[in-house]
Amino acid sequence: MNRVRLGVAAVFLLGSVGMGASCRNGRTNPPPVQAEGGDAAAARPTPTIAAGSSLVTEVEGLDLHALSSAERESFWAVANDELSTCGDPHSLAVCARDRLACRTCLPALRFLARRVQDGMRREDLSEALRARYAASAAQQIRLEGAPSHGSVTAAVTVVEFSDYECPHCAHAVPVLRTVAREFEGRVRMVHMNFPLSGHIHAMPAARAALAAGRQNKFWEMNDLLFQNREHLEPADLDRYATQLGLDLNRFHTDAASPEIEAAIAATRREGERLQIQGTPTIYINGRRYELPVQREPLREWIQDELDLINQR
Repeated sequence: MNRVRLGVAAVFLLGSVGMGASCRNGRTNPPPVQAEGGDAAAARPTPTIAAGSSLVTEVEGLDLHALSSAERESFWAVANDELSTCGDPHSLAVCARDRLACRTCLPALRFLARRVQDGMRREDLSEALRARYAASAAQQIRLEGAPSHGSVTAAVTVVEFSDYECPHCAHAVPVLRTVAREFEGRVRMVHMNFPLSGHIHAMPAARAALAAGRQNKFWEMNDLLFQNREHLEPADLDRYATQLGLDLNRFHTDAASPEIEAAIAATRREGERLQIQGTPTIYINGRRYELPVQREPLREWIQDELDLINQR
């Protein structure tokens, strides 16, 4: 079974600097802020602080020059209050300063610094850290039959659940493509069809894309569909197929085939199992990515992932 397996990082639950907006059943909405298990902050353990010890305010290899004085104050308050990302009874700051066995503490502090600079709220910073690095949020994503480009042995797999009528998905296409080129050979991109019920053209478009894939033109059709997401009538789909030089008879047969219907149903079921609420929804090595779909945060996340892999 072809799966993406989660390593050290985890799902980043929705926060104040999440993707900002998504398509949900034909509507454009901000993703909801949610947390499971009630008041997690009240239940979580706090780091053990030795009597007479002072709070950490400096860690070798950590550059905070981009933060203002107020941001640094907020940063160190969280870093000294949060547990090590490996679950040891030390604060995240102590773990990184003393170079304890946990290899994720220093990367976690860098992640924290970027989120502080982004303006994330204090309560969301705590959740973002736990979600980004907690092993308990491990996800395995079934990718059987999903179109992909890049090596199947690439160190990082980026999975996008997408809908062809969603404007935010269209926005994500060039951003993901740019990042994939930057990490060529180290990143694999996977497209998961997740047509929303309120988008009446999304399912026919998904069928058309997979049918084009039967003639080795999935990604070309994918691009045309997103570039023309407001023009997805049957005649439009035929025009795109003709533009790509496809055999139209075969294209129609494949688009109507039960195999393609089953493939779309499978990726939609997988999204539902993961409790996806809208599109685009992105996972990086099994970790749910909820930062803005922009080049810099995406490449930072991927580079962090590569760094963590190289440390193992």
